[in-house]
Amino acid sequence: MRRTVHTGVVWHDFWIGFFAVVIAVGFFMGQGIVIAFGAMGVVSGAISLAWNRLSLDDVKYERHLPHRRVFLGEEIEITIALMNRKPLPLPWIRVTDELPDEFRVVAGDVSENVRPKVTALRHQTSLAWYERIRWRYRVRCEERGLFAIGPASIQSGDPFGFLRSRMSNDTLSHVLVYPRIHPLEDLGMTAHRPLGDVKGQIQIFTDPSRPMGVRDYRAGDPMKTIDWKSTARAQSLQVRRYEPSTSFLALLVVAVDTTAPHWAPYARENLERVVTAAASVASYCAERQHSIGLFSNDMPTRTDRMMTVSPGHGREQFAEVLAALAGIRAYAIRPMHEHLAQNYRRFPYGSTLMIVTAFMPPEFVRVIGDLERHGHKMVVVYVGEEECPPLAGDVVVHNVRERLDNLEAEYAAAAG
Repeated sequence: MRRTVHTGVVWHDFWIGFFAVVIAVGFFMGQGIVIAFGAMGVVSGAISLAWNRLSLDDVKYERHLPHRRVFLGEEIEITIALMNRKPLPLPWIRVTDELPDEFRVVAGDVSENVRPKVTALRHQTSLAWYERIRWRYRVRCEERGLFAIGPASIQSGDPFGFLRSRMSNDTLSHVLVYPRIHPLEDLGMTAHRPLGDVKGQIQIFTDPSRPMGVRDYRAGDPMKTIDWKSTARAQSLQVRRYEPSTSFLALLVVAVDTTAPHWAPYARENLERVVTAAASVASYCAERQHSIGLFSNDMPTRTDRMMTVSPGHGREQFAEVLAALAGIRAYAIRPMHEHLAQNYRRFPYGSTLMIVTAFMPPEFVRVIGDLERHGHKMVVVYVGEEECPPLAGDVVVHNVRERLDNLEAEYAAAAG
C-alpha cells in the first residue's frame, strides 16, 4: 500500500482558526456560551484530524482470482475484499479498481469509464470495527493477450467530511488469455493426415533423454556426444548412443505481417485468425505427443532475442507455445519471407514447417520452395482474404479462412 497526502487540510485549518477566534471573542466579551461554542468547534476539528489520520490504518484490500490462465471467450470470477482491522469504525470508504476494457463484466456493478480502455469498479460503503466486506464479479475475456487488473485506490476520512486520505494498492493481478482452439476437422483440414503425408507421418530422431550405451567414435559424430569417462577407460574415443524417437517435429511458423509493407497498419481480424489456426495446430500436435516449436516475425519484447520457442514435447511445452501465441502482437520485425530466409538454417533438418499466414507475396512463395528443396516438409495453413497463390512441389495447403469465419460467427451469436 502507498499512502498519499491528505486533502481538505486548508479548509480544516480555516475551521480551527475560525473557532479559535470565536473563543477569543467569547473571552473578550465574557460570554460563556460563545466560549463553549468555539471550544466545541475546536474539539470537532481535533477529532476530525485524528479520525482522518487513523482512517486508513489497518485497512486491507485484497483482489482474488482463482484462475489466471483462461481461453478467449471464457469467464473468470474476481473477488474483492475490504477489511477494517482496527476498533475505529469508518463512516464512509470508497474503493476504485481498474479492469482492462478487454474484459466485459457480465455479473456485478460497474461505473462508467473515466479513462480510455479502462473499466472502473467503484464501491462506496461504511465499515464497522473489524468488519470485512466482499464484492464478486464475473467477467468475460474478449481478447487474447496478457492483461493486468489494477491498481486500486482507497479513500476515507473523518465523519464530518472535512478531511480525506487516499491510499493506493499498486499490486497488479495478471491474467493470460489464450487464443481459441478448434479441432482441425472443424477447420476443414484432412482428418487423417492434416500435417501431410510425411513418410507415414513418422520420422526417426535420436532422443537425448533415452541413453542406450556407447560405441566407438566415427568421423562426423558431434563432439557433444563424446562420453569422456568411457573414453578414458577405453583409451579411445567413445560416443553416447540414444534410443530413437518415433515422433516428428512440427515447427509452427507464425507470420504476423498481414500486408505490405510489413510496418503498415495491419488487419486485426487476419492476425487473430493466424493465431487461432496456429493454436489449433499446436493442440493437435500436443495431443499426439509430437515435438513442437514456434518461430515468428513478431517484434520481440527483448531486443536480444527472437520470438521463438525451442522445440520440445509434453504439456509444459504446449503451455509455453500457447503463452507465446497469446502474447503475439501486430509488430513485425521484418517480412516473414525475409525472416525465414535469414534463419531457416537454425531449424532441425527434416522438420515439418507449419506456416500459418494471411499474406502470401511472391517472395514468400519463393522462400517456401527453397525450404522444401533444403529437405523440409512444408505445410501452409492459409487464412488470407485473397486466393492463396499456387505453390510448387509437394507443399500441402489448407485454406481455412471460410471455416474460421463461420466458427467466429457462431461464437459471437452464442455470446449475445
